[in-house]
Formats: sequence, structure tokens, C-alpha cells
Amino acid sequence: MTITLTPEQEKFVAERLGREADSSPETIVTEGLKLVQAKEEYNRCLAELRHEINIGIQQIERGEVLDGREVFARLREKNQKRTSAPK
Repeated sequence: MTITLTPEQEKFVAERLGREADSSPETIVTEGLKLVQAKEEYNRCLAELRHEINIGIQQIERGEVLDGREVFARLREKNQKRTSAPK
């Protein structure tokens, strides 16, 4: 695969090579690709989170909610039963 850089990109790579003793053009491209992959993963997670939030909002609008104090009381009770159960 051949990649053609714009003059601005070439300048950036040259400047980066001048600052980083252990860098190579390949290293810079690899770092860039890792950032693109990280951005894609971030966007995927963000879309998933937004979807889950929308589900929660719809549940609230339908009245499918629980009182927070009640939920934590149930969790404490469940945890107590689990920790006090004979082994």
C-alpha cells in the first residue's frame, strides 16, 4: 500500500521525527492508526451508552421506576444473606 501525504502532513512528520529520537515514519503512522481505532471504539461505546440512556428514559416515561432507597435496601439485604449463608 502506498500512502501519499499532503505537504502539511509531510511537514508534521518531519517535525515529529526531529523531536522524537526513536520515531520513524512507520511509528508515526502506527500511532495515528491506533488513535483512529481508539476513536472508533469510543464512538461505539458512546452510541451504546446513548442507547442504554434512551431505554432508561423510556422506562421512566412509562413509570417503570424503583425508589432508589428501596433498591439499595434490597441490595444490602441480599448481600447480608449472601455473606451470612453457611459455606
